[in-house]
Amino acid sequence: MRALLMAGCLAASGCAWALEAGAPLPALAAPALEDPARSVSLAATRGDVVYVDFWASWCGPCRQSMPLLESMQQKYGKRGIRVIGVNKDVSVADARRFLRQVHVDFTLVHDGGDKLAQAFDVKAMPSGYLADRRGVVRYVHRGFTSESEAALEREVTTLLNEAP
Repeated sequence: MRALLMAGCLAASGCAWALEAGAPLPALAAPALEDPARSVSLAATRGDVVYVDFWASWCGPCRQSMPLLESMQQKYGKRGIRVIGVNKDVSVADARRFLRQVHVDFTLVHDGGDKLAQAFDVKAMPSGYLADRRGVVRYVHRGFTSESEAALEREVTTLLNEAP
């Protein structure tokens, strides 16, 4: 009965649970940042270790985390890591201006309508979700510090070393 009341309360309030470890990666798609006609699907990443990173041009810690993510993509790309940066700027021009200063080559999408941010229930910037090859979120990172950099490296290598 308590669970039923909780479910009813949540449904009535419009609240959502934050996406946490153990949940499946939402099978959504978003337009590529540089080519909005091209869609990038999270469902198509099955078989890869995936890091979905929510970032914005106004986010100070994002400026620090983006080079690390680029380095990880370069270092582990051939082993099966795929970094997808989800931009939260309202204006794509703001994102492009940021990327002229902080260059990255990993996949970037734009979430101007907040579809992905709502599905992940993003609580902080940056927020990162590391999923295994089966598409299960195994680690969640909110914010960015030097400690989170070391933890992320360990988590990525752990998942890359797991049998597919």
